[in-house]
Amino acid sequence: MKMISKTLMACVLAATTYVTQAQNDMTPVEDSNFYIRVGTGYSFQSGKTEFNNADPNELTGIRQSTDITVNADGSSLNVKSLTGTAGAGIKANVTGGYMFNPYIGVELGISYFHGDKTMIGRLRSPQVNSEANTYLRGFDVAPGIFLTPNFKTVSPYARLGLIVPVAGDLTIETVARQKNGGGEGTDILVQATSEVQAKFSVGYFGAMGISYPISDNLSIFGEVELKNLSIKSKSAKIKEYSTTAITGGQSQLIPGQQLADLPVYEKEFEFSDEFDQSTTTPPNQNAPRKIPTQFVNASGTGFNVGVRFTL
Repeated sequence: MKMISKTLMACVLAATTYVTQAQNDMTPVEDSNFYIRVGTGYSFQSGKTEFNNADPNELTGIRQSTDITVNADGSSLNVKSLTGTAGAGIKANVTGGYMFNPYIGVELGISYFHGDKTMIGRLRSPQVNSEANTYLRGFDVAPGIFLTPNFKTVSPYARLGLIVPVAGDLTIETVARQKNGGGEGTDILVQATSEVQAKFSVGYFGAMGISYPISDNLSIFGEVELKNLSIKSKSAKIKEYSTTAITGGQSQLIPGQQLADLPVYEKEFEFSDEFDQSTTTPPNQNAPRKIPTQFVNASGTGFNVGVRFTL
């Protein structure tokens, strides 16, 4: 009987110890109010849409958001629709935050985004091969809120807030090669690089992750993040433009067909929601061309990892 009583007492003691430890693991940790989070990650394209017209001068033969292949005798062609975003790439981030209590806080992050090159148009035929690619590079700020149950060990959390681009631009690189365009045995190569500047735009983000403490003031984290961002274009400019004749491996710039030879109307563009245009008077070649407003889709879904320092 004494043996049974001792056994029961031991079981009760062990169960009590286990429950107490479990409760301790679920007890919120009293952190300092301020923290800094440093991280990096990668975003994949999400929320794909049609790409914008990257060739308003119609120099390449590329149709907007298409991949066209013409067969060898020119009797038929294959057309593929291209959709995507400029939101795929690597991101580095530094964020400062303040916790009102162990469960909720506010933060402000600064991020640099180094976007991947994305093909937005292509034409392949026996006579012409053209391709246009784009990428987004720049900085944004992200005010948001931080929510967590603040468990002692592995702790889940959620972040959500706004994305505001503050610097950077969209670059479009275009190349077109016309076979025998300068006569038998001489190809013509056209290369152009354009930059698009943005108007003030606001998107939003949401993230869910987990953190794990390494010490009292240091923890590591991993999260999945969704960003939805559409950037309104303000203006665009062709920054580089050249036309080259290629004969037998030798190349030579063609006079009169370089960047300096393009009128302002063909190398500078202003986006507008509404504008008037004469149908009888030729456009002013010394003024930027007005074109309808376009939006750059920079949405993406990805992951971030990093460390958090509690001050």
